Amino acid sequence: MFSEKSRIRFFIYLSIVLGVIISGRLFFLQVVKGDFFAEIAGSQAESEYAAYKGRGIIYDRNGKPLAVNKKVASLYVFASNLKDRRNFIARLNKAGIKISKTTRARILKNEGFVWVERNVNIASARRIKELVPEIEYTLNENRFYPERHLAASIIGFTGVDNQGLWGLENRYDNVLKGEKIKLVTLKDNKGNLILFEDNKAKTHAESALYVTIDTYLQGTAEYLLRKGVEEFKADRGIAVGIDVKTGDIIFAASSDNYDPNNYSRYSDKTWKNDVATFLFEPGSIYKPVAFSYLLDRHKLDLTKQVNCENGHFRLYGHTIKDVKPIGVVTANEVLIKSSNIGMIKLTDKVDRKDFYEYMRTAGFGQKTGITGISEEDGLLRSYRQWSGLSRPSLSIGQEILVTPLQMARFYAAVANGGFLVTPSIVEKVEKNGRSESPEAQKTPIMSEATAKTMQALLAEVVKEGTGQKAKSSFVEIAGKTGTGQKFDKASGSYSSREYTASFAGFYPAQNPGVAMVVVYDSPKLSIYGGSTAAVTFRRMAELTSLYLGLQRKDVDESI
Repeated sequence: MFSEKSRIRFFIYLSIVLGVIISGRLFFLQVVKGDFFAEIAGSQAESEYAAYKGRGIIYDRNGKPLAVNKKVASLYVFASNLKDRRNFIARLNKAGIKISKTTRARILKNEGFVWVERNVNIASARRIKELVPEIEYTLNENRFYPERHLAASIIGFTGVDNQGLWGLENRYDNVLKGEKIKLVTLKDNKGNLILFEDNKAKTHAESALYVTIDTYLQGTAEYLLRKGVEEFKADRGIAVGIDVKTGDIIFAASSDNYDPNNYSRYSDKTWKNDVATFLFEPGSIYKPVAFSYLLDRHKLDLTKQVNCENGHFRLYGHTIKDVKPIGVVTANEVLIKSSNIGMIKLTDKVDRKDFYEYMRTAGFGQKTGITGISEEDGLLRSYRQWSGLSRPSLSIGQEILVTPLQMARFYAAVANGGFLVTPSIVEKVEKNGRSESPEAQKTPIMSEATAKTMQALLAEVVKEGTGQKAKSSFVEIAGKTGTGQKFDKASGSYSSREYTASFAGFYPAQNPGVAMVVVYDSPKLSIYGGSTAAVTFRRMAELTSLYLGLQRKDVDESI
């Protein structure tokens, strides 16, 4: 019999020998034969696919989610394992899965791994698996937009692989896209195909995007625009409201919208955000631009007498008309009563280059610089290209194309004391524990004295002038009506039937917090902004003021 010490010594020696043998074998397999086995492994790998999990959430300014993730299933099949491919397709159809022509061709051509249907309900995937056993599925994430149509043109949407395709989802895809997961199809030792998901532990980069939009105000604006389109028989309605000091957009609404959960069912025209892409001749809401120029650069005397004729004025063979003849009035009444003839006469002697440069400084004919959504430059031709009619036309808002956002930005400058702010749709971006917010950029475009004078004049427009339907007993509104003829490309001239009606302003007039523009495209009930857009402006201003606490000081807040 071996002693206990001998047995221990034996097992130690045996362990050493086995360790040497195993180490030698591993060296042989990994080093000597490493390339050989790597080639075999490569031959077993059929395809590799990428997917993303944990896409960042998009929130409104109050932390309400606007874009979240939901678990879904993606159906796939290994076509090479199918015994009767046509029968398989027929059973799929019977189970409610109608595949595309491309997918059908891939299955019939024996192309190995084939996606059959992406992003379906998990319960549906299980049911289909029971009906068609050859089907397999893998769990993945897809985007879900709980507010559906609300702010859809701003938020945008993602594709089948949860990649950003439109709007903020696209612009901030690098921030939001989440963690990359590899899906690899392999062959087992019998040649059968399997799907392998690389679930190695990774450091997940959590991210989130907070927008400046307020869900309640956005929904309110969209509702009132739809109501206004029906009431005024317009083709569409657009509204934007911005914080006059920061440039934050608190709502950017359109009556046309789509559901990003099913974006492919809608025309791509509804995907665009009209606030920054809809171009129109502003008409009289542009008169404050010319008027502020006269105040700031030419020290306009508001008591100056201006003969507005009898409502008709001939210029370069064209007749300029006012809606109502007002005769001789003071310069301030020209703006309050919105006289085209008066504005043309007041700007008769201005230097065209100086006038053009002021309009450029005020942000027209160029992008506002907003990030996150697409925008148009608008149109403001160089003074070198002007005709004799260009200077008078521009003074009354013709021969220029603007976006609602550009106009709201200018009115915000009047409201905040003369500073042009860069609009923002993104409040902050969070990733890897860090938070970044865009800095508000301000550019002075007029003196504080000019801005204060304009504030008072625009308040008078609502009290005594063309904007009286915007008058509210709850919040004091300052602003300007606008009616712009639409250019008919077919005839090469201005339409006598199609107009754009608008109202631009800010509130409360004495201590402005929000600048806003409302536009109706081709209203049929009335072509005038004072009868259409002004009404919706008042409704929005009242609800917004109540929500934000911007009531007049003389209103009892307990009521």
